Amino acid sequence: MDFAFAPEHLQLRETVRRHTEGEMRPLVAESDDTERFPRHLFRRWGELGFLGARYPEEDGGVGMDKVSDCIVREEFGRVSQAFCAAYSAHSHLGIWPIWRAGTPIQRERYFRPALTGEKIACFGLSEPDGGSNIRAMKTRAEKVAGGYRINGSKLYITNSPIADFMMLAARTAPELKPSAISLFVVPLPEPAVQIGHLKKEGLKGSETGLLYIEDLFVPDDHVLGEREGTYPVILDSLTENRVGVAASVLGVAKGAYEEALSYARTRIVAGKPILEYQAVAHRLADMVTDIEAAHWMVYHGAWRVDQGTIDHAAAAKIKLFASEAALRVTEGAMRVLGGASIMREYTAGMHHRDALVYLFGEGTSDVQRNLISRGMGDDDLLP
Repeated sequence: MDFAFAPEHLQLRETVRRHTEGEMRPLVAESDDTERFPRHLFRRWGELGFLGARYPEEDGGVGMDKVSDCIVREEFGRVSQAFCAAYSAHSHLGIWPIWRAGTPIQRERYFRPALTGEKIACFGLSEPDGGSNIRAMKTRAEKVAGGYRINGSKLYITNSPIADFMMLAARTAPELKPSAISLFVVPLPEPAVQIGHLKKEGLKGSETGLLYIEDLFVPDDHVLGEREGTYPVILDSLTENRVGVAASVLGVAKGAYEEALSYARTRIVAGKPILEYQAVAHRLADMVTDIEAAHWMVYHGAWRVDQGTIDHAAAAKIKLFASEAALRVTEGAMRVLGGASIMREYTAGMHHRDALVYLFGEGTSDVQRNLISRGMGDDDLLP
């Protein structure tokens, strides 16, 4: 078994890190304070090829793979999970369904401009009453002459205040069954879609909205793939994205650990660095162990995506462990820094706030446990 990164993956990591340290990190504090995302980053990510890393060259992408996408997300998350959330909502949730199931015109009009950062995407799925239960969706798309009339609401929609278009999920039949849920491409801004800017305790630098949709008319050619019943596309998109989200919280954990280790080496108590005290050293040992375990789960999952063998339960395990591990690591970092951890000149507090979000975001930890437990059997464990 060969667990080494390919040379092109190592080169990509170096490129992404130069960008995150040189161009992203200087923007993080102001973005976190103002709760506004620097839109120009999307154009820059397009120029650098980050937005199209996992998409084929013939479709306008860079032609790399899911491992590459996870490298980008990990390095982004190491500096700013908020910026990484904006990247994820755009480069995967917002456009992956178009790449997978869109018509040639939809790809040309929305997918390709999104790969260059010319257009920003968001994904309208979660609802105020439904949470992670997609089948309980209340947003309704009624068939009318020439298209659909849509009414409903969406909550916690990343990028929606700055998006140029939205991938919108709505019920096209009253029955609670997968075939009754469809996806629509909706250009923004749109008078029938009111977007309220939400203020958050975590991921403050990504912009998140509450959407009210009233009598929105969507033409037939804006139905994804010009067909109803695209619920399976939603599930496949979420499954793959959970691996990517796990990579991003792995980055958060690494960023927190690096700061804690640096602090422990330089903070002097009773004449010696606190790293030389066993209690601190053991805490850091637990942190780096969690990080290494999450690392192997994430990149094995990315490899499985590229092999076409990832499944819902496997992705759920990866997201569950990585997000819970990131919470432990970021809390550990705050304990190592002590009082300094609540000072804004350090990033430990921001990393911890951001890690907390992923106990709930992209499917709660308990939803992941539900997905895992449904398929448990004697053959689940590796040899």
